[in-house]
Amino acid sequence: MENGYRDRILVTEKLSDEGVAILQKDFIVDSKYGLSPEELLNEIPQYDALIVRSATKVNRELILAGKKLRVVGRAGVGVDNIDLQAATERGILVVNAPTGNCIAAAEHTIAHICALSRFLTSADAGLKRGIWDRNAYIGTSLEGKWLGVVGLGRIGREVSRRAKGLGMKVLAFDPYTSEETAKSLGVNLEPLETVFSNSDFITLHVPLIETTRNMVNRELLSKVKPGARLLNIARGGLIDEEALLEYLNNGRLAGAGIDCFVTEPPSKIPDSPSERLSKHPKVLATPHLGASTVEAQLDVAIEIAEAVMSALCGELVPTLVNAPAVSSDALVYLKPRALLAERLGRLAYSLAGGTFSGDITIHFYSNDGDDGESRLIRTGVIKGLMEPGSDHVINVVNADMVGKVHGLQITEIKRRCVGEENCITLQMKGSPPIKGRVIGNRPHVTCIGEFEVDLVLEGLVLAYYQVDMPGQIGKVGNILGQANVNISFMTLGRHLPSRMALVLLGLDSIPDTKTLEKIRADVGLEKRPVLLDLDGNPG
Repeated sequence: MENGYRDRILVTEKLSDEGVAILQKDFIVDSKYGLSPEELLNEIPQYDALIVRSATKVNRELILAGKKLRVVGRAGVGVDNIDLQAATERGILVVNAPTGNCIAAAEHTIAHICALSRFLTSADAGLKRGIWDRNAYIGTSLEGKWLGVVGLGRIGREVSRRAKGLGMKVLAFDPYTSEETAKSLGVNLEPLETVFSNSDFITLHVPLIETTRNMVNRELLSKVKPGARLLNIARGGLIDEEALLEYLNNGRLAGAGIDCFVTEPPSKIPDSPSERLSKHPKVLATPHLGASTVEAQLDVAIEIAEAVMSALCGELVPTLVNAPAVSSDALVYLKPRALLAERLGRLAYSLAGGTFSGDITIHFYSNDGDDGESRLIRTGVIKGLMEPGSDHVINVVNADMVGKVHGLQITEIKRRCVGEENCITLQMKGSPPIKGRVIGNRPHVTCIGEFEVDLVLEGLVLAYYQVDMPGQIGKVGNILGQANVNISFMTLGRHLPSRMALVLLGLDSIPDTKTLEKIRADVGLEKRPVLLDLDGNPG
C-alpha cells in the first residue's frame, strides 16, 4: 500500500469467509461469481490480483487485459487453466495452494475404491426403488489386493498410506520418485505397463500436461488386468474416455470411479463421451468433489489468501509457480549459467530415458564463491530434470522443495579453478557424467561420459551410440533424407579403446517412430536413437 492506495483483489469462485477475511485486513476484496468471459475481461483492468479455482480460464487475452494485474492466485493445485507463459512475460506472479486439499482428495479416492468394490451406489439406488437383491451385489474384499498408484506426489502418497491401512499392497509409477522414497512408503516402483497389468485397482494422481493428456489410452488399457477398476480423481483429460467406454463395455474393466471429466458438466455436450461415461452403469461418477470438504475448503482458502497477500507485499512465496523477478544487472551474469544448468539437466533426463536416480552430484567451477549463484545452478538442474513431466514451473523459490518431495539427493562440489569458471559437470547415479560450459553466453555440452563433443544445447538433436566404423553415418543420413528430415549439423565424439562413437545430429524437424526404428535396425544400434528437444520437452 502506497500513498493510501489499497490493492484490489477480484475473487471469481467461492472462497471460504476465513480466507476473504485475511485479505480484507489490507486489501479491497470483491467477490463476483459466475462472470462470463466477456464480463471478466471488462472487470479485470481495475484489479491488482485475481483469485480463481478451476472453472475460470485465465488465458493470454485476460492477462493482457489486466493492466494492473500483479498476482494470480489458484485456490487449489492444478494451474492448467492459467497461461503461465503469458503471466511470466507480463511479470505477473502465479501462486497456488498445493497442500490444502490433499487429504480431501486422498479420502475421496479411498471412498471411490470402497464404493466400487462393494457396489454401494447401485445397491443403494436399487433399495430405494424397492428392490431387495443381495445376490446382485456380491463385492470383492480389499484385503490383499494390489492398488496401482500413478503419480506419487502429495495426494498419491496419502492414498498409498490409506490403502496400506486397508491391507492393500501398492504398486506405483512415478519417474520422479526415487527408490529410497518409495521404499520408505512401503511402495513398489514399477513401469507404467506393469502397474496396469498387475493391479486390481488403479488410481491416477498426475497433472494434466501435454505428456499426460490421454495417457490412459487403448494401448495402455489393453495391458490392464481383467476385472480391474480404474479411478480418476485428478484431472479430466488423463483418460481417453472413448477407450474407457470400450473397455467397460467389453468387460475387461469391472468398473471405474470418475470425479473429473473432459467436459464439465458432462451434460454440457449431449451424448459426448463424458456424458455417456457419467451415465454408464459400471461407473461411479461424482461432480469433481475431490476437494469438497469443509476442512479442505477452509485450508485452501487460508493458504491461497496468505500466498496472495505475501506476493502483493513483494515477499518470496514458497508456492510461487512461475519465475520470480531478477534485476537486469544480475540477469546478464546469471542467466547463461542457469540456462546451462537447466539444459544439462534436460539432456541428462532425455539420455536416461525419462527416469533418473535420486542421487545427483553437481561440480560447479567458479572463482567468486557466490552462494547465490550456486543456488541458481542447483535450481537449473532440478528444473531441467523435473519440469518436462510436471505442471509446476520450477524456479529458485520452489526448486529445493520440489526436489525434496521427490527424494532428490543433491551433492554440490564447488571449486575455484581459473579458466573453468563457466563450467558445470552433472553426475547422475547410474548415468555417465555430463560436462558443459558457457561459451559466448550460449550453453554447450563438451563431454558425455568418455566422449568429448562440442554441441550448443539448443533445438532438436538426435543422439545415439554406434560402432566406430566407415559408412554408419551415411546410412543414417540416407534414412533421414528418405523421411524428408534435414540434418542441420553433426558432431561426433570417439572413444578409440572401445571403438565406439557418440553421434549428435541437429535436425530441422521431428522424425517419426518408424524412422527412428529403421535407424536402429539398419545401423545395428543396441537402442533406438534418442530425440532431444533441448528447447522444450524431451522426445
